Amino acid sequence: MNPWLTLEQAIGAPGLRVAPVRAGLPSPWSEFVRACFHVKRIPYSLVDARDTDRGLTPLKSLTGQESLPVVFWNEERPRSNWLEQLMLAERISPQPRLLPDDPFERAKVVGLMSELCSEAGFGWHRRVMMIARLLSEPTFGERERGIGQYLSKKYRHDTDSLAGSTRHCEAIVATFASLQSAGHEYLLGSSLTALDLAWAAFAALLQPLPEDLCPMRPLWRDLYTWVPTVTPHHDVQALLAFRERIYREWLPLPVDLG
Repeated sequence: MNPWLTLEQAIGAPGLRVAPVRAGLPSPWSEFVRACFHVKRIPYSLVDARDTDRGLTPLKSLTGQESLPVVFWNEERPRSNWLEQLMLAERISPQPRLLPDDPFERAKVVGLMSELCSEAGFGWHRRVMMIARLLSEPTFGERERGIGQYLSKKYRHDTDSLAGSTRHCEAIVATFASLQSAGHEYLLGSSLTALDLAWAAFAALLQPLPEDLCPMRPLWRDLYTWVPTVTPHHDVQALLAFRERIYREWLPLPVDLG
């Protein structure tokens, strides 16, 4: 594997550069964007955006925010939003298409992806649930509470309630279970779309891939794991099996978290 670029090196480098989360956990947003580029066979350099002394401050100065992943393409502006990153991948390499040509079908894919990826989507509300655990469970110590406080401040989760976030997540899992149970080869038909890759990445927030396929720190494996109570157990297991099939057929294993 090529060495990781620093943020300073990445700014002046040509081609595609991706700055994902490196904290030993499969950040769904990072794994999704890397999956898009992998499926399209677009080579890219990896960027360690966290400065040893200044943390993510240089990234914030560059992009106006301090969340990862961030994608750089030649001399164009950095992209830190999942939809912009997907559209860039579609532009760089039109095949295989991850968004349908038909506007209505394309809107369905993007809309359902938004339920996973966007603010107030599945990833957002699962993070609220994890923050609540970090701040309240007595099994976590001072270090873990510090992580919870940092995440709470960064994402301003105080407007979300634990009960409300749980309801949102239950409803989204039920929606995806209904898609999977329709009997298509993929979530929306016979062809792979970006929605399948997004689900494969965000399903880690139900249950991460097994340790041999995705080594991760025990703390984060515990926090990522959540058992829905509304969707029947066999339907949840079917969704997780679908996730594993997407990884085995389309994505590199084991997952390399840098």
